[in-house]
Amino acid sequence: MDMNNLEVGPAHQFRIDSGRLQHNLMALSQFGKSQSGGINRSLGSQADLASRQWITHYWQQMGLQVEADPIANIWGLDPNNTSTLKPIVIGSHNDSVPEGGMFDGALGVLMATEVMQTILEAKVDLKHPLKVISLTGEEPNPYQISTLGSKVLTGIVTKNDLMKLHHLETGEPLSKAINRLGGNFDKIDQINYFNNSLAAFIECHIEQGARLDIKKEPAAAVDRITGIYRELVTIKGEANHAGTTMMSCRKDALIATSEIDLALKGILSKYTDDSVVGTLGFLEVKPNAANIIPGETIFNLDIRSGDFDQVQDVVKQLDAVFKTLESQGFQISREVILNQKPKNMDAEIIAVIKSTLKAESGTNAVLTSMAGHDAANMGRIGRTGMIFVRSIGGKSHCSDEFSRIEDIEVACNVYLQTILELDKELN
Repeated sequence: MDMNNLEVGPAHQFRIDSGRLQHNLMALSQFGKSQSGGINRSLGSQADLASRQWITHYWQQMGLQVEADPIANIWGLDPNNTSTLKPIVIGSHNDSVPEGGMFDGALGVLMATEVMQTILEAKVDLKHPLKVISLTGEEPNPYQISTLGSKVLTGIVTKNDLMKLHHLETGEPLSKAINRLGGNFDKIDQINYFNNSLAAFIECHIEQGARLDIKKEPAAAVDRITGIYRELVTIKGEANHAGTTMMSCRKDALIATSEIDLALKGILSKYTDDSVVGTLGFLEVKPNAANIIPGETIFNLDIRSGDFDQVQDVVKQLDAVFKTLESQGFQISREVILNQKPKNMDAEIIAVIKSTLKAESGTNAVLTSMAGHDAANMGRIGRTGMIFVRSIGGKSHCSDEFSRIEDIEVACNVYLQTILELDKELN
């Protein structure tokens, strides 16, 4: 493929049905919807199961052959396409964070569904098999593992790795939850995907940030998925009486934690690149009483950038801050729980997305994803690309999450045209 001279025009005879897509989005949003309007569809929940049943039924009504693999990823394929070429796979995830929005993940599954349905209705004869997928457990969940379906699919984790995982509240083993959802936990290690087993995987997702909204642009190609570094940190000071302990005699673990948070903000403020960010979250304070000086804190430290040298530089500067606190008598434990380098998307796929986006909207924005996605893992088994949809106000992981149907329609037609073009160009 000559990326320098690539020009793709919209095939106007093939257009998605935005009304149908909007209707399906509203239908799927009813599963796990709370009174406040948030979506609660965490891995293994009843709402997760119900949404899976809805997706399965809808795909079957389209005429697709639908099956769940051992980790309960749901696959749909056209049984009439008998090509022996590697498949093009499209989709995202159907689960949500607690009180999340109706677009995160679900929109990507339904846009892939709409692309497949449009191709089937238009009787387009594709060279490659086209498969839709709804991936299992992309979001963090009480079983303590995210991007679960794509991690298993691409060999990042094995059955043995997952045997020890249980629901934090109910104690249910992950193995039992996977079987409830239609998977077969005992056969996880028999999943036979391997390097370059896919012609391509394309995921469409809301941006979840405000960059497209600020520019008033409907969609973007994604050039890479951010690197994520995460620690679980424990700081131990001394619990003591809040009234009788002089300020000069205190070892307040919460104040020490606040110093880390402020130091992180100061370090990050020196970067001109807005794609390097950091967060101190998941904070527990012990003993957490009104009249006791905090003696211990436990928190997550999260640092992200598309340039992993920046992540390592931030960590190095924080090391000095932690060392200073230790010299003041605090006991500090730091456990690295995630050290994921940035994942570049495929250059040829980016070029096709940019060209189709230019033809559809007159824009060709390219962004780095500052959130993790299944596409980062799927790049291990085939060429991978992503399309972002504008998020109004940059809001996500909350009930206020919103994308306009006008922007969704543009992005979904870009999705469609990208698949048609890649089907011609890829081997």
